[in-house]
Parts: sequence; C-alpha cells; structure tokens
Amino acid sequence: MNETESVNGGMSLSTGKLSDLGNTINSLPAIEKGRSLGLTKKKAVSLFAPDVKSNRITITSDERGLVISLAADNFFEEGSADLNIDETRETLLRLSDFFKDPELKNRRFRIEGHTDNTPVAADSKFISNWELSAGRAMNVLHYLADFGVDENKFSVAGYADTRPKFSNDSPETRAYNRRVDIIILDEGHF
Repeated sequence: MNETESVNGGMSLSTGKLSDLGNTINSLPAIEKGRSLGLTKKKAVSLFAPDVKSNRITITSDERGLVISLAADNFFEEGSADLNIDETRETLLRLSDFFKDPELKNRRFRIEGHTDNTPVAADSKFISNWELSAGRAMNVLHYLADFGVDENKFSVAGYADTRPKFSNDSPETRAYNRRVDIIILDEGHF
C-alpha cells in the first residue's frame, strides 16, 4: 500500500486493490439483506409503538433476524396457553397485518414459546413447561392465521425455560423470561 499525504494533513490510501475492497464488501448480498431488515425493524417499531410503550412487546434483532417478543403476562394467564384475546386483539391484528406486508412476502418466520423455571401446577393440563411453551406458540400462530396470515410461512418451537433472557432469581426477571418470540428469519436461518 502506498501512502499519500492528503491536503487536510492526514494520510490516505492511494487507489489500488485494497482501496477497492470497501466497495466490494458494500456490494455483497448480506449488506442488502441487512438493510431490508433494518427497514422492516423501523416499520415494526413505528407500528407497534403503543405496544412497546406499554411493555407488551419488545423489538430487537439478533443473529436469527428481527425478534418481536410478546410479554406472556399480557397475552396469557399464568400457566395457560389460552390468549387473552379481549385484551390483545388489537395487537394481534397489527401483527397479522405486519406479517402480510408485501415487503415480507419472501421471508419465513418462527414463533418460539418460552417460560420461566417455575414448574407447571399439578392440576395443569400441561405436563411440563415444554408443552406450555409450545402451546402458547401454537395459539399465537392459530390466531395470526385466523386473521389471514399464511401459516405455511411459519415454524413453531417451544423452549420451556432453556433460553432465559435473564436469571430466574426474582419475579420481575421471571416475567421477562415468560414470552413468545416471533422472529422474521434472516435468509441464513430458513
């Protein structure tokens, strides 16, 4: 690499193979995918602003893609997989409209149910937190499908308490661990 003095007093690289590397990296397909999910995230943050403000939903991104987390305490009764449809109908309608957006037509989605480490009640219809977490994820999918979402673009998983966001040391942190994550999958995770 040849260094040349710039007019502003700093050093810069002269034109050559290494200086073109930045242009090549910026044109890779992964950059384009990241931009499109970035726009999707902005749209989600705007659309779900009331839900984010009321702590019903959090929106993050990780290596899997864009993650929309539903706070289980707002959507389900304790130990139940039945949705509180009266309280969450508007949010579920917004979610279904969001997943029907033409910009997401080539995307795949995964709904993941999570619980805290508190065992299910002895009289529960669920044998364990595994069934409870999977049941919650399935019910979210069923309601989204009822509102017109193509369920063939979704997969469902139940993780029980195996993927906590926080420790299960307090009621507050356990509440954050009880959630249903809906992930707009990055193309590498289809």
